[in-house]
Amino acid sequence: MDWAIAQEVRVLSLSLGFRGWWDDFLALTTLLRERNVLPVFAVGNEGPGTSRSPGNYAEALSVGAHDNQKHVAYFSSSQRFDRKADAIVPDLVAPGVSVTSAKPGGGYQSMDGSSMATPHVAGLAALLMEARPERTAAEIEAAIFASCRLADGMTEDRAHRGMPDGVRALAALG
Repeated sequence: MDWAIAQEVRVLSLSLGFRGWWDDFLALTTLLRERNVLPVFAVGNEGPGTSRSPGNYAEALSVGAHDNQKHVAYFSSSQRFDRKADAIVPDLVAPGVSVTSAKPGGGYQSMDGSSMATPHVAGLAALLMEARPERTAAEIEAAIFASCRLADGMTEDRAHRGMPDGVRALAALG
């Protein structure tokens, strides 16, 4: 993350984490925000009532997974915290079931996980930053959140804001 800050990136996608709450990445995540970088982190794959750090920080844009039927994946972590800011993780959900990915040694494979969903949201953030380079990371995040909708059957405790929509997010930025 230090290297990324030195490269002046505007969005950072991380698919890693420690089960439960650990503050190991909190100082760096806070620094990312102070430097106008949007940290987009996977929330974890242990199911309801669980999450991983740093995806469970209020300072992160945390991402859970949904399938092609717009159902939150059974494995996608979600948790409520006793805090004012961002009490529910993940912040939103994105495609994370049967996602085509590169395969070690060559070729492709199908993979599941919030780690597969996170790059979708980081990519959306990067596109919005390209379209509106004058906007801050916080404004980009707010536009993404404003674009989200819960699909039929999705609940706030599992998907929080729901699924983002790129067209609506761009419109929200004006």
